[in-house]
Amino acid sequence: MKLTEHRLYGAVSTGGAGTFTSETSVFGLLYAVQWIDGTLADNNTAVLSSINSEGAETLLTLGAGEGDADVKYYPRALTCDNAATALTGTAGGDRVCPLVWGQLQLVIASGGTSTLGGCICYVVED
Repeated sequence: MKLTEHRLYGAVSTGGAGTFTSETSVFGLLYAVQWIDGTLADNNTAVLSSINSEGAETLLTLGAGEGDADVKYYPRALTCDNAATALTGTAGGDRVCPLVWGQLQLVIASGGTSTLGGCICYVVED
């Protein structure tokens, strides 16, 4: 197993929006996301997704103000028991790294005029 790095970073348009897609496809577990605020305007919003043949799955959503500083996030998904019932998430041990396959995509809104920012995704791959 190895930890791979996928950079989704760049300049947003004059309207403050930007879409960044990984150069290669990934198949693994999303371990961490390093948010790089760069020169993005405060109160920007961002959505990180995995785009594949089944469609798109949202992995991380940053609301207004949550992306105003450089920070590392550790997204986790709830697990289920053997009856397919979602566990509560209160025990702390019933969360796992989300599965990602296909291309990673970051969409930034309200990033400001011609500013830079984005993230680095760390994926555990075989």
